[in-house]
Amino acid sequence: MHTLTGGPGPLLSFIVEPDPVAIAENAVALTNTDGGAIALPTDLTAEWVDAAQRATAHCDPPLHLAPVANGAHPLIHVPRGDRVHALADGRVLVRTISGNRVLNGDEIRALLSHRATGDFEAEVVPGAALEHLDLGLVQRFIEQRALRLDTPSPADERDLLVALSALTPAGGVTVVGILLFGKSPQRWLPQSFARFVRYLGDSDHPLAAAEQTVDGPLPHLIDRLWDVVRGQMSGLGQPEYPAFTVREALVNAVCHRDYRLRQHHIDVGMFADRLEITSPGGLPGFLTVEHLVEGRLSRNPRLARALWEWGYIEQPGFGITRMIEVAAKHGLQHPLRFEAGAYHVTVRLYNGRSTGTGFPDQPLTTCQQRILAHLNDHGSITLRELRTLCRGTRPDRLQRELDDLVARGRLRKIGGRGRAYYIVETE
Repeated sequence: MHTLTGGPGPLLSFIVEPDPVAIAENAVALTNTDGGAIALPTDLTAEWVDAAQRATAHCDPPLHLAPVANGAHPLIHVPRGDRVHALADGRVLVRTISGNRVLNGDEIRALLSHRATGDFEAEVVPGAALEHLDLGLVQRFIEQRALRLDTPSPADERDLLVALSALTPAGGVTVVGILLFGKSPQRWLPQSFARFVRYLGDSDHPLAAAEQTVDGPLPHLIDRLWDVVRGQMSGLGQPEYPAFTVREALVNAVCHRDYRLRQHHIDVGMFADRLEITSPGGLPGFLTVEHLVEGRLSRNPRLARALWEWGYIEQPGFGITRMIEVAAKHGLQHPLRFEAGAYHVTVRLYNGRSTGTGFPDQPLTTCQQRILAHLNDHGSITLRELRTLCRGTRPDRLQRELDDLVARGRLRKIGGRGRAYYIVETE
């Protein structure tokens, strides 16, 4: 999924000197994230081969690092790890769009927990068989893949399905296979649909004016959901939201949601002042909202690769950056806001219709009034304290109340996952 023409990025690094430590640092960062490759200079000498072999001693556990020919640039392919790797000095690195980053203790524990849960997308769907896949859809994928990769179509589509992890070698249909190619995915994974609601107004309790459920295999779901949202976007001269940003947000929601959560589906809400896209599942591993633009860690890496090969993902790892750039060029003053809870990630696009600042001038909810009153008396508040103030309200809803006040500039969040508290924003 890496391309040399795009330069260094979250899936590709370049090394110009045969330094074993530098090779090890990049290899550990890539394997701890989503895998990738290290590109070497055009002349693959014995010195480079030796440096790659010696880099193994700097990785814990060891990584097999062997340069292979790849046209003008030899590559060291680095697979996505199923466990967390460290350097010999104890540092744990991950890959971002701008280079490598060293994780702190809390982030390492989060990555360990993420790796320990396994990959749900690769699990076999009980009762599903090859006959439950749409082979016509498989063929269309093969054709698009051949165009994207500029390679001939495989002779045996079954071998390709196994390579995609859509089928196991024994013929079992996996979650990836059902989601991408299933004739009726929701029969097997009822939660794998999306709901669109058009609301009247922009308050906390708006009136639903139109509602539509969208289902089917993920390529059809993405296309149909985009058609629904696009049909509702208004604006004289140009739509109120940029097409690329909205479509990319929809693809991200479908690609990165947690399909383990059987009681949750993707929600798309269009209000007078904003568009909200909520995907089930919190941010995976070490990712936080603060690191979301630069960071990368796929919950469903096989699904992400297949959607890239299909053409639904433009440039892996750079989607959010491009979303923000395009939205800013569209003229939105505060184009994107991200909110992440334990069981959801929400992207909000404000169209600036309610106020000149890009945020709606909404009245405070009763819960938010209690938050500000508590801050006036005590100076800070945590989610645990808020649960005491607003008993009977779900924790994810209380978190949204806090996040909304942060987005409006009323509160400032201090600290990270599990230790956050909030104070009054004074700037």
